[in-house]
Amino acid sequence: MTYDMKNQFDPFAEMHAYYRLDDPSAEEQFRFVEAMKYLIATAYPEDDREAYCFNLAMYYRDIREFRLEKKYLEIAAEYGSDVCMEELGIIWYYGLDGVTDYERAYHCFKESGLRRGEYMLADMYRLGQYVEKDLNKCREILGPLFEKVLDEADYPFFRTSTLFPEIALRMVQTDRAEGLHAEYHYECLALAAEFLAARQQNAPFWGNISLMREILETSGKIYITDAKLPDIYSLLVCNVSCGTITFVYNSTVHTIDIFMQDAKTVWQYENKWYQGAEDFLERARINGRRITTDYDLIEDLTLSLRK
Repeated sequence: MTYDMKNQFDPFAEMHAYYRLDDPSAEEQFRFVEAMKYLIATAYPEDDREAYCFNLAMYYRDIREFRLEKKYLEIAAEYGSDVCMEELGIIWYYGLDGVTDYERAYHCFKESGLRRGEYMLADMYRLGQYVEKDLNKCREILGPLFEKVLDEADYPFFRTSTLFPEIALRMVQTDRAEGLHAEYHYECLALAAEFLAARQQNAPFWGNISLMREILETSGKIYITDAKLPDIYSLLVCNVSCGTITFVYNSTVHTIDIFMQDAKTVWQYENKWYQGAEDFLERARINGRRITTDYDLIEDLTLSLRK
């Protein structure tokens, strides 16, 4: 089914309505996609096509349809979009559409000139991808970036948009690769986790969850015994195959059962099964809302082992 203006379909209203939804239905997603396609096809002035292509590309990124994401990013990049060039670099770097190409990724990041592009260039020097491994060059790029995002840390707006979590993590990892260990590393990682939780609360994205795991693991945190847990993200570093997790939300006790099924760890919550902590934090809903959206309302999180 395709909508058009004769069907009283307002693409702008559909677009804005979609962005107000926490958990859009299949029908609502379909209407958003049709709205974006209509706006792309009828864009006036033509340069507006860049923004609509970017919106649609980000939709496909969020549902992990990376080939379609790449298609619309490439269209937007033709209009000079730096952020789309940066996103194309991510696709080439991680091989999200099936082909990893560090050379193309490098040039996309270089051309974008944006912060995440710079951060990714630093990572390529850290790991020796396309370029020769050079920790000094990595630090040369990361140092100024770290100072910029640290200066912005006091502004509430930046808590949901800053790249501080990524940059702080890489600064710590670069230091440790050179044998440097400092107390400020733990402070940086704690602040990185705090900012990332705020980002996931306001702009949920599956990549945030795996990044949070890396931050917590780098902090050296792991829970393997009966324990009170500080927040739901600590579930990412619970090394448990059989047990129970309880928590209180809106004065009601909730329970997550963890058990082995066909040699795999399964998490069961509200009659739904999840393939571990990352899957749970990405997909679980509580009262119809993402559990990460209300993470700061969850209390008395307790891990109990079961033999």
